[in-house]
Amino acid sequence: YTTLSIEPMKFQYSNEELRNEIASLTLGDLISYVERLWSHGQGEALVQGNMNAEEALAFIDAIDQELPFKTDPDEVVPPYLYALPLPIVKQGDEPTRIQVSEPNKSNQNSASQVMFQCLGKTEKDHVLIELLNAIIEEPFYEDLRTKQQLGYIVSSGLKAVGESRNLSFIVQSSVAPAEKLTEAILQFLGTLRGTYLEPLTEEDVAINAKSLFIRKTTPDKTLVTETTKNWSEIATGRLQFDRIQREGAALIDVRKKDLLDFWDKYFVYERRVIVSETIPSSGVASSKAPPKSTGYASARSKSSKNLALGVDDINEFRRQREGNDAVDGTMWM
Repeated sequence: YTTLSIEPMKFQYSNEELRNEIASLTLGDLISYVERLWSHGQGEALVQGNMNAEEALAFIDAIDQELPFKTDPDEVVPPYLYALPLPIVKQGDEPTRIQVSEPNKSNQNSASQVMFQCLGKTEKDHVLIELLNAIIEEPFYEDLRTKQQLGYIVSSGLKAVGESRNLSFIVQSSVAPAEKLTEAILQFLGTLRGTYLEPLTEEDVAINAKSLFIRKTTPDKTLVTETTKNWSEIATGRLQFDRIQREGAALIDVRKKDLLDFWDKYFVYERRVIVSETIPSSGVASSKAPPKSTGYASARSKSSKNLALGVDDINEFRRQREGNDAVDGTMWM
């Protein structure tokens, strides 16, 4: 639900919405869809390998002849995916929180995901959040999984949505309720700067940056891997085929101060964070079932302070974040 909350309405649908549509589908609907599928649109292609430009164009032309659809004008083609900006959560305020009941009654696991959104678009922003994840991934696992033994799944990781980057912290547990998992994650993050970042030396930062640099710039071993990366640039509309080189150059210049400043900006002073909790109905990790709506959808005021949402409030939250309707007045698209 964290991912759903930051994607525009027409890009992603909830599981319930998809189930409802599937239930009403008929064979006639499927046939009609297939008939329309190749009738119009815009095609994009990537040819990569042992072909020159003339051979590649001839190859694409052959495919084009087999799929003779009408080319749509640019104005009717959907835009590329972009991230809806989460509201800024000020120091002392609770993060935006979504609580959802586990639909499978026999599943006795609770789960919590705390996701921070970084809207920085530069190569330096992107490598800094990657570097941050590389530094704290192991300590996060060691603390919550090994020491506190809160859950058998403990992980952190990055995901790109458009030009934004999201850093998520996830714990799944059969022994602790979701609220306790969230509290433990936030406590870990609250001490992270002083415990893990400030003690770093410039050499430590350089070693971690070098490791990330090597991983990024190591040549792909297969044509499929290389092509997949390039196709991603096309499919997302970014078209930055020199992304690896530019991010590698940014890594060379990273210093400890850059890392601390990045943390302070996106995880303290301008933190855009959302919590998603899954609550089972039985077992040790269960707790009181959350309401499907907290009243957010019908409320006149859409304040983002200490915001709590039920599963039925998510679409209204997304609508409020789209376009120029962000309640904190901060826009990023």
